[in-house]
Amino acid sequence: MRKLVLGLAVLAILFGVMYSGKVFADQGNVCAPHNVCVHSGDHLKYAIQTGIVNSSIIYSFGNMINPESINVTETYYLGKDVENDTFVLSLKTGYGHDKQGNIVPFVSILPVPIQYNQSDIVISQELKDYNGFKRTVLIATESNTNGSSDMAYDTQTGVLLSAHSVGMTKFLGKPITVTFSNNLIDTDIISSDSNYTQPSKSIIIPAWVKTNAGWWASSEISDDDFVKGIQYLVSNGIMQIPHGSSGNNTTHDIPHWIKSNAGWWAQGTISDDDFISGIQYMINAGILKL
Repeated sequence: MRKLVLGLAVLAILFGVMYSGKVFADQGNVCAPHNVCVHSGDHLKYAIQTGIVNSSIIYSFGNMINPESINVTETYYLGKDVENDTFVLSLKTGYGHDKQGNIVPFVSILPVPIQYNQSDIVISQELKDYNGFKRTVLIATESNTNGSSDMAYDTQTGVLLSAHSVGMTKFLGKPITVTFSNNLIDTDIISSDSNYTQPSKSIIIPAWVKTNAGWWASSEISDDDFVKGIQYLVSNGIMQIPHGSSGNNTTHDIPHWIKSNAGWWAQGTISDDDFISGIQYMINAGILKL
């Protein structure tokens, strides 16, 4: 499992990307909670590029040793050279145990749900294509003065889809750029589309818009001045204008509860979503035109 240990060392030394937690698995026909999701006969094949050197690695999952452990063969290809290593993967912990006594996390299938250092890593969820299948992917990125890295995992299976990094280090006292990429090119674990729900986006409203709302609620500014803040929300995609609602800035017969909402929102009594819903109602009903 030397290549696996080396890959982990490169990522850990350059960027300190650390993951921990329980795993999720699929033994038999149904995935058992809190175990690695693999069967006997499954495989993962990755194309690796370190600098200008290309190689590949295949993980072949063999026989189950017991209900909690499975044999894994790691085949590493570098040009015409082929190396084979074997290790035992614990389905309960997600750690690999090799013949030399090394125990390391098997990062090609991460624990699910994925746990991460929220202070160091930015996480996003996206819909990505893998070999023609639409998959929900969790992407972890990190950037600092030494370099940047990103790792993409299939959320349903926990399988690593890709890992890329670029950074600076010193060799013989001279600074050099180190690049690394690891891309999944073949597996039988992913064979269909995954269910995908568009993640909700947090509403971010500038402080001055909330201040305007408070002034408007206390009649310190006019309706037209308040509308300027609403126009900002529309122009930045925070709110949507129905077809045919555009035109001159006009307001008429604004319900009293809308003004009350603005005051409550300015005081923090109601949420941004509640306030936006009230304003959206005025636009949809034609009470407020922008």
